Amino acid sequence: MVHDIVLAEDDRGTALLVKTQLERYGYNVMLANNGIEALALLLSQPVDLLITDVVMPQMDGVDLYLELKKDPRTNKLPVIIVTDKQMFKDSFSSLGVDHFVPKTSDISLLMDKIREIEKSSPRLVDYRKVLIGGTQSSVTEQMKVSLRSCGCLVSTVDNSADLFSKVFMMTPHVILLDVLMKDYAMTSEVVHALKSFRFLNKTIIMTYSSLAPDHVGIDPSMQEIVEEEVQLCQAAGADKYIGRFSRLTFLESMKESGITSVKPV
Repeated sequence: MVHDIVLAEDDRGTALLVKTQLERYGYNVMLANNGIEALALLLSQPVDLLITDVVMPQMDGVDLYLELKKDPRTNKLPVIIVTDKQMFKDSFSSLGVDHFVPKTSDISLLMDKIREIEKSSPRLVDYRKVLIGGTQSSVTEQMKVSLRSCGCLVSTVDNSADLFSKVFMMTPHVILLDVLMKDYAMTSEVVHALKSFRFLNKTIIMTYSSLAPDHVGIDPSMQEIVEEEVQLCQAAGADKYIGRFSRLTFLESMKESGITSVKPV
C-alpha cells in the first residue's frame, strides 16, 4: 500500500487541490514547490511515492528523477509524472519511467495509477486501512493522528453517506464508528448495512463513544442511550465496543484488538 506521498508541483492552487483530494482517500501528502524541496523531503524520511510535474523552478522533474536514481535510498521509488506532452513522456520513458497521468482535475485517473503501482510494487508496505466515522471532529482527528503514527492509512467521515462512499473507495481493514453518529441512520443500522456487503467480510467493525464525562454528568440518560445503541450495534454484527474514547488508552485498545502496535513507528 502507498501511504506517504511527496507531491512536487509549483502551482500552489493545483497542489492544494490534489493534496486535499488524495487525503480524502487516507493518504499522507507532503508538498514541494520544486525539485530541490522534493528531493530534501525524499531523502529525509521514508516515502512510498513521488508525484511530480515536469516544468518547475530551481530543479525540474527530469533533474529530480535523475538525482533520485543516484541514491540507493530512492532509486527504486515509484514515480508518477504529471504531463500531457508526448515529448516529455518519451524522455521519461527512455529513463525508465512507466507511470504518467495527464494534467486534469479528475482525481480518478491519478487514483487508478496509484492503485496500479500498489499492485505492482512489492517494496511497498501493506498498511492497515482504517476508516473512522464520527461527528466529533476533535475525537476523530486525534484517532487519525494516533493511528497514522503507527503506520495506518486513515480516513475520516462525519456522516453515513460519506462513510459508504469511502467504504467502496478504500475497502478498509477496520471501521471505527461512534455509537451516537446519527444523521439519516442510527449507527446500528449502518453496521447492519455494512455487514451485508460481501467484500467487507474480513473488515473489523468496532464502535466507540465520543461522549465526554461532563456530558454524562449533565444528562445521565445519555449513558443509557449509549449503552442501548452499543447493544444494538453488537446485535447488528459489530465486532467490538472499545468504550469511551481516551487519547491515553486509544492505542492500547487498538493493540489489544490486534489492529496495530501500541508504539508509534
